[in-house]
Amino acid sequence: MKKFLYFATGGAADGTGQAYTCEAGSIAGLVPTSTITTDLYITKKSGVDNTESRDKIVFTHDNTTNSTGHRVKDIAKAIAECANASAHIDGMTDVIDLDNSIYYGNLSFITGVAITLDV
Repeated sequence: MKKFLYFATGGAADGTGQAYTCEAGSIAGLVPTSTITTDLYITKKSGVDNTESRDKIVFTHDNTTNSTGHRVKDIAKAIAECANASAHIDGMTDVIDLDNSIYYGNLSFITGVAITLDV
């Protein structure tokens, strides 16, 4: 069974860029981009010619760089857990859902989610 990950920005998931679902196997990487942001890249194939492109989800979080290290490690562990966990209801796991205050594992330190399609 394929596993899917769900993210929501807190914008009611009623428009483009307010919610995102991807197959766990499409995660391309996680990059710390500042002390308070981490970017998640998702590879996708689309169109008739199956062209490969990427989407990006930017997480905003607290700055723990000088105390316990950058949050990228915590986020990576949680996403790996979601991707490798046993099957969930309909194969879907809420990772960060700011619409409903749902945080997988210890990800409650994430305060913002921004979704960019086709980066």
